[in-house]
Amino acid sequence: MADSSRGFVRDARGCRHWGPHGAAGLLLLRGEDLLLQRRSWRVHHGRTWSIPGGALEAGESPWDGARREFAEELGSLPALRRLHTFVDDHGGWAYHTVVAEALEPFRPRRGDGEAAAHRWCSRTEVAGLRLHPGFAAAWPQLAAGLDGLDRQHG
Repeated sequence: MADSSRGFVRDARGCRHWGPHGAAGLLLLRGEDLLLQRRSWRVHHGRTWSIPGGALEAGESPWDGARREFAEELGSLPALRRLHTFVDDHGGWAYHTVVAEALEPFRPRRGDGEAAAHRWCSRTEVAGLRLHPGFAAAWPQLAAGLDGLDRQHG
């Protein structure tokens, strides 16, 4: 069976994106810090910082796709509490940033090789990193939106 998540598509603006069904990533929070990964030199926009994520499979929800990609790229997945999903709609193609907090301590392991490194960062540290262009473009809206998220259990 062919993998329906592979391939480039063009959005309404004429920009090229990987994944005909859109893409999703998981922004994991630990208190005020967030987990970023440095992309391997072998992948598109390598040596930049972003969140674990990638193309959605046909029929896959952003929540399921973000968790799948996170587990593939960082070797495991902690128990999570979903907080919010930010959608960056490009007209015919969208990137879904799923924000969640870990309900248990999490330490990334070796995944599928798409991540060269990972680190917990404060929001102020993010601005000083060489970011993936898509993540860099979305970061101001994401950072502002994080302030309004309810992180209280219950």
